[in-house]
Parts: sequence; C-alpha cells; structure tokens
Amino acid sequence: GIFGGDALRSLAAATPAEQVERIEAFDTYKRGFIAHVQGMQAPVAEMKPAQLKPLRLKFNAYEGKEGENLHFWVREVELAMDAALISTLRLRVAFALSNLGGRAET
Repeated sequence: GIFGGDALRSLAAATPAEQVERIEAFDTYKRGFIAHVQGMQAPVAEMKPAQLKPLRLKFNAYEGKEGENLHFWVREVELAMDAALISTLRLRVAFALSNLGGRAET
C-alpha cells in the first residue's frame, strides 16, 4: 500500500467516526495537492504533450479482513484514478513520491 504500517494500525484502532474523519482529512489534503499540481500544468499545456506511459500506483486488494476499512480502500483507489489525470512527467514523479511509505520514504 501507499501508507506505512503504523498509520494503518493507528487507523484500525480508531473508532469508525475517527476513521471517517481521518480519511476525509486525507482526502482534502490529496485533492488540494492534485489541484495544486494541475494548476502548475497550465503554463506547460501550451507545449506539445509528450506521450507518457500510464501512471501506475500499487495498492493492496481489499479482502474484507478484520481491520480493513472499505471506505479507506475506496478512497485510495479513487486517488489513484485522479492521479491518472496528471499529464507531465515531472508532476507525475512528484505525485508518486508523495505516496511513498515505509522504507521508501527514507
């Protein structure tokens, strides 16, 4: 997944209302980040767009196991779909780097 184990354990230990609150805060942050990135694309839009490979983000499949939150998983999938709208290589790299977790962050 794109989140470290500590963050997921903390989320799993939270009440359902706290989980929704945290997910909504995360969603607000990510939507703001995507809007910022898309705003940076405006000057670049006049240039001929390069043919980019699809942006691929990996995340775990939802299996319905204890401690998994379907709402959280759906938001992760939706954010990955939103990321596909980012059209420049530099901004795709910035977005992908923002999703690193665990050992990859350091």
